Amino acid sequence: MGRASAVVLVAVAALTAVASVRAATQNADTTRAVSIYAPRGANGTCARVLPLERLVDPRAPLKGAVRALLEGPTKTERAHGYGGWFSPRTARHLKSVRIARGVAYVDFHSFARDIPNASTSCGSALLLAQLDRTALQFSSAKRAVYSFDGSTAAFYGWLQRSAPPQAVDT
Repeated sequence: MGRASAVVLVAVAALTAVASVRAATQNADTTRAVSIYAPRGANGTCARVLPLERLVDPRAPLKGAVRALLEGPTKTERAHGYGGWFSPRTARHLKSVRIARGVAYVDFHSFARDIPNASTSCGSALLLAQLDRTALQFSSAKRAVYSFDGSTAAFYGWLQRSAPPQAVDT
């Protein structure tokens, strides 16, 4: 290999390294790591969920996390024993999210038909564990309130539970 070829290879390697650093920096600015929570295997408890990492828009991390949760575990994660209520059937059910005075308000298009067994006592405990752990990972959210199409009564009624105190329909 001639001297000119070696210089070209070094220059290409340097440009590749600069491009990799630049891409990593841009990726850090355009995504934020968050967790979604899902059960793994038959763990003997209704509300035990474990974190799975997702990358979301850093300008709306709660919205991104809830959207990712609604998509459910990936095929690979499911092959490793992760499960839960959420799947591609529930992926597009998020209407809105907001945090006000420490409360994360999360409104969904009803997914009751897509996951009918979530209204059992163990089922609702698992559903709320997945939702709560995902929503409450953010320091600005101290508690979470959920609704179907703006109605907390519809969401919590479906789970055969009372709406949280001071929950207001959105």
